[in-house]
Amino acid sequence: MGNETTNSYSYGTNINDLKKEKEEEENKNKNKSKEIQKEKLNVEFNTKNIEPKMLLNPQQLNQINSKVKNIKIKGGSLNEDIRKIYKFKKVLGGGHFGSVRIAYKRTDPNKFYAVKSIKKQNLTAKDLEGLINEVDILASLKHPNIIKFYETYYDEYFFHIVMELCNGKDLFEKVISLGSISEKMVNNIILKVLNAIAYIHSKGITHRDLKPENILIFESQENENDFNIKLIDFGLSKKYNKNEKMHSVLGTPYYVAPEVLKGDYNEKCDIWSIGILTYVLLTGQAPYNGSNNNEIFNKIINEEVKFKGNCWKNISNEGMDFIKKCLIKDYNIRPSAKELVNHNWFINIKNIEKKPLNNEILQNLKKFVKNKNSNFKKIVMDYFVNNMSSNELKNLTKAFNDLDTNQSGHINLNELKNAFVNANISLNQNEIKNFLENNCDEKIDYNEFLSMAMNTKKNLDKDKLINAFKYFDIDDSGEIDKKDIKNVLLRSGKDMDDKDIVEIIKDVTNSGEEKISLNIFLELFDLNE
Repeated sequence: MGNETTNSYSYGTNINDLKKEKEEEENKNKNKSKEIQKEKLNVEFNTKNIEPKMLLNPQQLNQINSKVKNIKIKGGSLNEDIRKIYKFKKVLGGGHFGSVRIAYKRTDPNKFYAVKSIKKQNLTAKDLEGLINEVDILASLKHPNIIKFYETYYDEYFFHIVMELCNGKDLFEKVISLGSISEKMVNNIILKVLNAIAYIHSKGITHRDLKPENILIFESQENENDFNIKLIDFGLSKKYNKNEKMHSVLGTPYYVAPEVLKGDYNEKCDIWSIGILTYVLLTGQAPYNGSNNNEIFNKIINEEVKFKGNCWKNISNEGMDFIKKCLIKDYNIRPSAKELVNHNWFINIKNIEKKPLNNEILQNLKKFVKNKNSNFKKIVMDYFVNNMSSNELKNLTKAFNDLDTNQSGHINLNELKNAFVNANISLNQNEIKNFLENNCDEKIDYNEFLSMAMNTKKNLDKDKLINAFKYFDIDDSGEIDKKDIKNVLLRSGKDMDDKDIVEIIKDVTNSGEEKISLNIFLELFDLNE
């Protein structure tokens, strides 16, 4: 494992040992934390003086910039002073590579973000490639149980990654604070983790570092036994080819799969980690313990999982069978995430009678499918969806999960048709045709669904639309042109050909004009000055 293996907490025999070990680890890191807080960034974020204080000499600066130019940015990143867009508040954490701060858009002080600012001078070319790979992966993931990526910026000294601000505890901290959790709670949590993993696997991505610290958990305000989770930290994640194996030996002790230790594995290494995670949550201890990493790794490779002790007396046979299937040594016969979401352990959750879908949401979907919406409006709606809070999206997220009956992370055409049939809402062939034209793969992802199902009349007032216009009008010219849209897309890690952008603008203006005025922008949402 060497330097690629990240640190993890050593699980004892019960929750009390967990708590004691966590406290000891926190005491050891207390002085380190103080040093981190004292560490100064090489650019001072001073909103009164927009020009940063440069602490590097010209030779160092040239070395950094030449290093960056040699790296191909896959999705895109906007070279812009982030402080013109965001105002920074307190520091959440920091270290050698930079800091994480709470920030809000200057146009909307009520919505908060986490901005990770990474100092270029401390990164090697390989580090930068890894960073860009992580952003590329995050930008492609739209799922209710995966942390949201919003935007990325860079300047001469920093990469800035704007992420969803999650105030929940990590799963490790949550277990300690509760003292114990029921099998039903564990079932609920693991199904959501499994759904998120099934989704990223369907996108050709493997996480490679599943552990409690990389799962944030939030309690439902309506039901104390219901938890929402967010999967985070895609720093070790990798896009993979199903015909090729991965060979880098990395991960976290206790959770790493045997095939990873052997340096020959595929995406099912994540399934092994889910099995270990389930075992730990149900018992408060890891199935493979040891006094050092080598002892742990030896057991992982050579020993079968055991279910001994009083802690298993009240655990269901289905729960133990689920763990056994996740911890099959041979990954060629280990079930996939898509197969495991249908395991008997989860049947009780799936068979709970669901309330009918909100009729208003289905009517909004019908209206969206019926009308042909411009590609520019879709880009604007994606902006609005990304800037709504989890609380604002709560009902829509629940509707998405209810519609996604096969837990694929997408809503397919059959699921959509069935929902309309069950609600006695007709969907004619022309409307279905429009849907297919808008979705060539016959699927709706999470963000697309939110855009389609949102009631724009209720959620978007004139002030919000004007603020959105200002966000798209990057150069403050009073009109949105090709360069503005190009830069907005780059902020969100996307890129588009200039010719396609021009066609998008012409489609909105209906006059051959290559600029969008505020009036035209408001008319897209049935509003004007």
